[in-house]
Amino acid sequence: MGAGQKKDHTAGPQASGYILQLQRALYHLSRADHDVTVAVECYDDVAQLKAGVPIVQEQDKNSVRTGTDLLGDRSKAVWRTLQIWLQQHRSSGTFCERYLIVTNTSVTVGVTLMLKEMRDSAGPSAENIVATLRMIGKQRSKAKIVATMKDVLSADDAILAELVSRIEVIDGFVLAQAHDEIVNGFAIHPGLDQQQVLDFLLGWLTRVLKDSWDARLPGMVSRQACIRQCREIEASLARQRFLPRAARDVEIALSDRDRALARPFAEHLRRIEADDDDLLQAVEHFIQFNVEKHRLSADGDVADREWQDRGDRLVARWRNIMRNEKRVHGDLRPAEVGQRVLSAATYFHCEPLDGQHCSELYMTSGHYHRLADDDEVWWHPNFRTAGDK
Repeated sequence: MGAGQKKDHTAGPQASGYILQLQRALYHLSRADHDVTVAVECYDDVAQLKAGVPIVQEQDKNSVRTGTDLLGDRSKAVWRTLQIWLQQHRSSGTFCERYLIVTNTSVTVGVTLMLKEMRDSAGPSAENIVATLRMIGKQRSKAKIVATMKDVLSADDAILAELVSRIEVIDGFVLAQAHDEIVNGFAIHPGLDQQQVLDFLLGWLTRVLKDSWDARLPGMVSRQACIRQCREIEASLARQRFLPRAARDVEIALSDRDRALARPFAEHLRRIEADDDDLLQAVEHFIQFNVEKHRLSADGDVADREWQDRGDRLVARWRNIMRNEKRVHGDLRPAEVGQRVLSAATYFHCEPLDGQHCSELYMTSGHYHRLADDDEVWWHPNFRTAGDK
């Protein structure tokens, strides 16, 4: 196996470990108090800080291989974690409120299982776990971990018991299984694609941390900043949600096309001798507009009042176009004036929808033809409604 192949082979597990840290940081941000900041690779793999002081520290242990004894009794993962936390205590003289050991694997045996079960009412005591650690340390071995074990066990029983009493083991962590907790923690709107919000949040968190590290700053994100970003993402997705679909995604049945050709709006086009291309486009836009208007109204994304207000704006614009074309081009035949009115109204203009830019032309052109279907607008300058005749 070449050097390049070996590098590719070992990159996956390391990357997977980093991803676990990012996922856990997002989890902490979703559950933390409002005045908490979450740090990654600062104080610990992941930590919660309040007023700059760690209140929760976490060591993340990840494996991409099944059946791995990642947290075995003589594993580096266990003893090096204990050593790190004891060294911090020796430097500061204080313990953190909570210490977490988080792994994506299952814990089923050994001292780590005892740590996990310590939280149960019938679980082992911190003193019993300390005694088990000392028994493990008495076993003869030439492994490199022995020096770390001796350093840990050089602490007296009271110090070890105090540290152990603050440890919690979380095994089998998978971000997908924590989905509901995270969603509830961020109070993500139930009407949106909540998984998409979380995906965007994780991407944002990754970028913020990377920018901090690139600037040689600690990787920290506050709960408040994360909540603000979450609301921005929700607002952006909400705006996208009510935007009409692309024209190619709104299918038109042949039967609908045939029925539309017999409707009043099509007759308005015939009065100005509209060519086949104009008539075909009008039919397509009329149908597509009606389909999307129904969808957006049924989903509650656009209120009925907005459709009414939008129609009023289009009618007012049409009146101005009609007056201008009749005044400027009074020398043309009425049908030709009508063709100019049609093109000015429906060819290029895109009317906003509920305050948002709406770039799909059929949503404006089709709306005009919907208005023409009810004789609220027309193209022939000499046309009169039944009430005007």
